[in-house]
Amino acid sequence: MKFSFDKKEILDVLSKIQGLTGRKTNLTITSDILIKAMGSQITITANDLETVFLGTYNAQVETEGILSINSKKFFEIIREYPENKIFINEIENRWVEIGEGDSIYHIVSSDYENFPETPVIENIDFIQINSKDLKEMVDVASIVNYSGEEKRIYVLGSLIEKIVIDDKETIRIVSTDSRRLHCCDAQFKGELSLPDESVIIPKKGLSELSKFIDSSKDGINVGIKDNYFIFQNKNEFIMIKLLEGEYPDYKPIINNEEMIPIEIDRTMFFTLMKRVSILTSDDYKSVILNFRENELVVTITNPEIGESKERMMISYAGEEIKSGFNPRYFMDALNLFKDPVVVINIKDSKSPCIIKGFDDDKLICVIMAMHIS
Repeated sequence: MKFSFDKKEILDVLSKIQGLTGRKTNLTITSDILIKAMGSQITITANDLETVFLGTYNAQVETEGILSINSKKFFEIIREYPENKIFINEIENRWVEIGEGDSIYHIVSSDYENFPETPVIENIDFIQINSKDLKEMVDVASIVNYSGEEKRIYVLGSLIEKIVIDDKETIRIVSTDSRRLHCCDAQFKGELSLPDESVIIPKKGLSELSKFIDSSKDGINVGIKDNYFIFQNKNEFIMIKLLEGEYPDYKPIINNEEMIPIEIDRTMFFTLMKRVSILTSDDYKSVILNFRENELVVTITNPEIGESKERMMISYAGEEIKSGFNPRYFMDALNLFKDPVVVINIKDSKSPCIIKGFDDDKLICVIMAMHIS
């Protein structure tokens, strides 16, 4: 096997797949990438047993072949190599020579026959989503993370479903960790076919997918088939294996019909939350939001560190409501909105706070109230 390629064409993709190949699995070889050289192209595959990346790139192939090589070391060598033209030559006993002339590396490869099998999925009915919308959906979902000990399927993954809004079919993604919930909608072109059971995509797969979405592009193909969520962007595919299980009914949680809407300056509210969050700690994560006539008072008392009190003017004329919330959840949510004004919806001291955009409901963030004494 012998081929060469341009560093500038391959380096970026090698960087992006480090999250996949760096994840621990029960197979050591998942830390490798599989490289196939054939015709005038090379195909690079990364597979952590749940998410598969497959990309095809131009190359100058002298001798066709297949090799499995450590992803991290290969990336580091390519990144630091002084020339743009990089030569790869597989020599005897699975040793691989990288480079030529004054800069040459020799590293050992693995037996490529042990590399995980890449799923073959054909005749996919793709829909097309605007790349900016898809990027927003994936980021909205993946920001709601989980602990390493988490076992609940609906926390490990995000729900994908098709809904109808104003007589238009819309794709929706929902993500929760049981303390907050994010919901994001986007328009699409084509026919979206979903299985009868819940479609739940692992969040760790979504976080890897986010790296490959170029929001400056027009449209990106996505589809669901054979228990995989499939992303296609010209010469690159990502296949994420779906989780099995039922997703709880989230719709009552995002219903704000009986709540009080309050328009609030997004930047001002964010910076306020950022300041009071300075005094939070692992044991004291909540701040008190006190809504009263024409003002919001935010306080935190942390016996380990100190206390703080902030006040901002708002348009509110209802009864006084005092609730406890995690300020970092507000900061995460407010960062997702772009408009200068957002609408926060409140009801009572025990109910969640629902954040929406000023002009539309395509993004909804729900933050659960915390117990306060």
